[in-house]
Amino acid sequence: MTSLHRLWTALHALVACGERLRGRWLLLLLVASGLACATPRGLEQLEHRRWTTSDDGPSQVGALVQSRDGYLWMGTNDSLYRFDGFRFVRYQAPNGNRLRIVSALLAGDDGLWVGLRAGGVQFIGSQGTTHYAPATDLPGGVVYGFARGQDGVLWAAANDGLARFDGTRWETVGADWRFPDNARAVLVDREGRVWAASEDCLYYLPVGAHAFVDSGLALGWVSQMTQAADGSVWVAERYGGALHRLTLEDGRPVSQTAPMSLAANGLLFDEQGGLWIGTLGNGLQHAAEPNQLFDPARSGSALERFTTRDGLSSDYLWPLLQDRDGNLWVGSSAGLDRFRRRNVQPAPLPREALNFALAPGADGSLWAGSSNRPVLRLAQGRLSQLDLPPPVTSAMSDAEGNAWMGGPNGIWRSRGERLEKVAALPTRQASDSSVRAMVRDDAGDLWVSLNRLGLFRLHDGAWQEQPAPTALASQKMPVSAARGADGSLWFGYRDNLIVTRHGAEERQWGEKDGLQIGHVTALQLQSRRPWVAGERGLAWFDGTRFHSLRLPDGELFGNIYAVLAVPTAAGEDLWLHARGGIFRLAAEDIETVIADPEARLRYRAYDLLGGLANDPYQVLPLPTAVRSGDGRLWFSTSNGVVWIDPAQHDAEDAPPRVLIESLDVDGVRLSGNRPLQLPAQSGRVMIDYTALSLSMPEGLHFRYRLDGYDRDWHYAGSQRQAIYTGLRAGDYRFRVDAANADGVPAEQEAQLSFSIAPVFYQRPLFLILFGAALVGLFWAFYRSRLRRAAETLRARLEERHAERERIARELHDTLLQGVQGLMLHFQAAAESLDEDQPVRQRMERALDRADQVLAEGRERVRNLRRRSLAVADLATAFEALDEELEHDPAIVFAVKVRGRPHDLRPLVRDEAYRMGREAIANAFCHADASHVSVVIHYTPRRFMLSIADDGRGIAAEYLGPTGRPDHWGLRGMHERAQKIGAQLDIRSAEAQGSEVRLSLPATLAYRRTPRRWRRWLHYLTHPRSRA
Repeated sequence: MTSLHRLWTALHALVACGERLRGRWLLLLLVASGLACATPRGLEQLEHRRWTTSDDGPSQVGALVQSRDGYLWMGTNDSLYRFDGFRFVRYQAPNGNRLRIVSALLAGDDGLWVGLRAGGVQFIGSQGTTHYAPATDLPGGVVYGFARGQDGVLWAAANDGLARFDGTRWETVGADWRFPDNARAVLVDREGRVWAASEDCLYYLPVGAHAFVDSGLALGWVSQMTQAADGSVWVAERYGGALHRLTLEDGRPVSQTAPMSLAANGLLFDEQGGLWIGTLGNGLQHAAEPNQLFDPARSGSALERFTTRDGLSSDYLWPLLQDRDGNLWVGSSAGLDRFRRRNVQPAPLPREALNFALAPGADGSLWAGSSNRPVLRLAQGRLSQLDLPPPVTSAMSDAEGNAWMGGPNGIWRSRGERLEKVAALPTRQASDSSVRAMVRDDAGDLWVSLNRLGLFRLHDGAWQEQPAPTALASQKMPVSAARGADGSLWFGYRDNLIVTRHGAEERQWGEKDGLQIGHVTALQLQSRRPWVAGERGLAWFDGTRFHSLRLPDGELFGNIYAVLAVPTAAGEDLWLHARGGIFRLAAEDIETVIADPEARLRYRAYDLLGGLANDPYQVLPLPTAVRSGDGRLWFSTSNGVVWIDPAQHDAEDAPPRVLIESLDVDGVRLSGNRPLQLPAQSGRVMIDYTALSLSMPEGLHFRYRLDGYDRDWHYAGSQRQAIYTGLRAGDYRFRVDAANADGVPAEQEAQLSFSIAPVFYQRPLFLILFGAALVGLFWAFYRSRLRRAAETLRARLEERHAERERIARELHDTLLQGVQGLMLHFQAAAESLDEDQPVRQRMERALDRADQVLAEGRERVRNLRRRSLAVADLATAFEALDEELEHDPAIVFAVKVRGRPHDLRPLVRDEAYRMGREAIANAFCHADASHVSVVIHYTPRRFMLSIADDGRGIAAEYLGPTGRPDHWGLRGMHERAQKIGAQLDIRSAEAQGSEVRLSLPATLAYRRTPRRWRRWLHYLTHPRSRA
């Protein structure tokens, strides 16, 4: 705010309340206003922020330093703290002890040096910490400060003297150095000279010398020493209230002294040569021209102040620090303060006004209506108040540059430097009807959107209500409006709808036309490429369709309420005002993303903390940003109206450096700088990460993923912590990436690998043993089932054999005996007849046939009662068939036995014999074979019988269980095999012979199953028998 405007505002306030003020109060207000007018603008160019204990920050900050990795370290009366711009972390020593009160700090390439108020020095490096206790080589008492020489020597000023550290040991600087036994401050200047202050004098050590030289300047308690750009050394006294400037002229020190109203505790020269002074009770002071402090005629106006009245955390200040980004840090008795150059400048408008509706005038002026103040006009630095009372809910400028204002009090238009009313609103409920948007067509008619009522047209002084485009209640009235370059009118509605009017032609645009931005809240139609924006992003129009511009992920660009186009040499930059702040998209970056939608859009962020101004009981005036005739961009934010000169581009911040700070497992913190082995059944894994940006930490945005668990990246916004629960045993790799406020990504993502040990039942050895045990259990179960099945089958076989013996007995005792008796009766009857009678002859022939039947019956009974033969009897029985069965003598018949013969179960032997006999008989009688072979194979696991011939073979259609129709040989063989649990396989081909193979498990075939080890031995030594 200009000094003239401040004075005008103060006089206006005095006039308004002059009747109630006495003369002395009037005089005091005039003096205060005059002081405000005399305040230089330097501090107004800086943005201030503070952290106190209410922000989880430390208090009593007595030392500040920035380490090589970018962290800000603070020494306090409590301990040592680390700050990344977002979060304070108390330093924990490896042994768990606190450092207590930290009085001095110095950062170097090797680590951090910490001076303690109780005496001693602590070094914190990457390999751990080293403590140097006060001793003969290190003076005791409070450590006031450090300095590092160009030769790498570390100097320390302590209450009991000055000391130096050469990298291996400390050395007390005493009488042999011509220095007293106490020190208060130490400084190494750019030429390499060492300056050291005792309790009453200042000394310096020339380069290469081994003895200090008395400067001749008598001092009180020195609090700080620093060097200016011109090489002079500045010294502040803590209690003496004096500021000294020393130079060396012809090798002799020359000093100047300036009195201070209050003691100076910190000194800092910034990059512009200005001097910052931290005082004990008078806040922060700044001298843009420090040398004026020594001119009595100008010293009073040389300083500008910033105190608790301006927002400083405390007026009692100690250290000052300028970081590598140019930010000024101030430690105070109540916390920490930061000053940085503003990206945006505050407009000279009343701070108590809210919800500004802005409109630029043709003469370069800015018209501003608000929800609680009359309309204001800002032109050439002069602010004037107009007659239109609040609230104003919409403002716009027409093609002629006239400013229009709308609200419950009607529609107003600018005339020169004043406003005149054009029309009242077309509703009786004016107080409840907010003007949402306004636009003027080429015919001069005004189109006005009224909240909850609809769209109206003011034609020839009369209002005409326009029909709603759809039946949806949310699309009753537009929320944005603008005039296109061709004179068309554009209206943006909620729920992704745009309506265009060109003369009598009206068209609706929606998702089918490529529009995907949700509520249409911003229209920019005067640019080379028309742009529209809303709650879900930004899109451009090619004349026939809309195309969304791929914006960075996250919520930064959600709810865009204004789009401004600024011509540049490369095209048109876009300035967006969104819920997340103010952003600039460079023309070349826009073209890159349009050409390649997968490219990452770069952007520049401004005023991320400002956000949007919004009254919860009033609609937000749109648009929230305008461009005035002088090229400046004006934005209505929650911090008031701010402006940016787009012609002055700020340098982009460096890419952020991402770090993983720690990993917590179920409340136990582990170091995050190496692969970690987590215990089994780790429940809650919490990973803290950060990116160092002391200038704009709120602009950092993160994404992370856990390889081995996550399928995609998580976009965490500004969150700096990831939590996982229920992770299974295995190997994981945590990855985190960040982008700064300009959208510049980190050069390298941070990674941390860790493993979660499996519980005992998840270890490979346990799984192998458990699997083996499970397989053994199933095998034992299978064997048990097989054994029970074999026993069941064996019992059935024995029962069948007993049944056969019973049938044999019954046949012998009943049928055969009965037939024998009948035959005797018939024989007696036959013998009673003459031999020549035909009847006797027929009866004797019948008796002969009866003898044959009786013989066959006895044979069947004998077969039914036949018990097991010797082991070799099966082979012998097959060999006997050579003689028993009549066949061509030319047929070669052979029987072979393989393996060690086992005692077969009776029924198995009998059925096997019968099936073999049937096969051999078929080969002899029907195969027309020249060779017939029988192979009996005994193995520990199976019994196999094979009958093969080289005859004509069996047709393929008769190889099945049913065999040839009206023939029962093959069918009977299959039935016998099924009864004993065997597998019968008949293979044959035309003119290639045939083979009948019978196979069944040893448990079913043998009376005694071979021992298991024998079976395995046979299995391993006879691979062919595995089949």
